[in-house]
Amino acid sequence: MAIADELGYLREYRVTAPSLLLWSGCIEEISPRPAELERPSVVRRMCHLGADLQLAHFLQALVTAAIAGGTGVPQGAERVAEALGIAVALADDGGRSSAAATFRSWRVAFLPGILRPDSSAPDYGRAGFRAYGHALELLEEAGRGAAPAGM
Repeated sequence: MAIADELGYLREYRVTAPSLLLWSGCIEEISPRPAELERPSVVRRMCHLGADLQLAHFLQALVTAAIAGGTGVPQGAERVAEALGIAVALADDGGRSSAAATFRSWRVAFLPGILRPDSSAPDYGRAGFRAYGHALELLEEAGRGAAPAGM
């Protein structure tokens, strides 16, 4: 926390359109007229893109930490889903984002690069990511039709 405070992360600061562009993965077009980035529709789109991207990266970090920590898959997947649910609620209280949508984004954006045969991931890492992918999918499927706690 001290490092985050020292770097200014815990203080108010002005969020500029160019910084939103970076946080949203530069998916929005970089206009030769920077003022165009400040149009409400563009800012809104960059905020949504940034939230989606950051949530997918957060899920990747959660699963990586669970695997590295040796957490058992069933219990670990439930903890990951719970933490992701909290993060989704913090990132978007309007209900646009969901843990299930974040899981599906993570599954297609991160898992293929890890699970491909030519990946540099060690076998235990591949097995761990595959197991977490399956366990999180089961939690996501179990949540359909009911209000799941995280997924």
